[in-house]
Amino acid sequence: MKVRDSGMPDESYWKSLFDVPLIIERMDIHKDINIIVEFGCGYGTFAIPCARIVKGKVITFDVDDHMIETVNTRMISENIHNIVISKRDFISEGTGIADNTADYVMIFNILHHDKPLDILNEAYRILKAGGRAGIMHWNYDPNTPRGPGMDIRPKPDDMQKWARSAGFTVRVNPYIDLPPYHYGLIAYKS
Repeated sequence: MKVRDSGMPDESYWKSLFDVPLIIERMDIHKDINIIVEFGCGYGTFAIPCARIVKGKVITFDVDDHMIETVNTRMISENIHNIVISKRDFISEGTGIADNTADYVMIFNILHHDKPLDILNEAYRILKAGGRAGIMHWNYDPNTPRGPGMDIRPKPDDMQKWARSAGFTVRVNPYIDLPPYHYGLIAYKS
């Protein structure tokens, strides 16, 4: 199942909407992570750079054959061997990952789904105690050049509330500026 209002533009335009190194740094993705899980790989915008950083592996999912083929092609051409990519509807089927397995889960630009708590509950389930969920979304601003409609785009306070409802701990003043068009927060599994 694709998340509503999530069509992908051309890859080069998509990449121009993110400062990937800054996002990785500010979202606390670093070499000591053993297992990082990404909910929706798209073009590999984050999976590929994260695979170069983490000591372990990146597990990622998508439902779109073209996205999976794109990431597989990039993995081969860039000699990357620590990404496991699966075609799977992780929203309706779950990830299939055992409880308490992941160190970090990337939940980037998908919480405009009509059941965001389902996504966060799955992240919480698969994270180890002490694990982190990096949650990023488009700024709540109608002037962003992309992103879901404002009627379904989550507000920062919604994301914080949903994370807490799923059992996560979120720090006071948790918002991370991710210019040019995003913000994030990191949620912790106690």
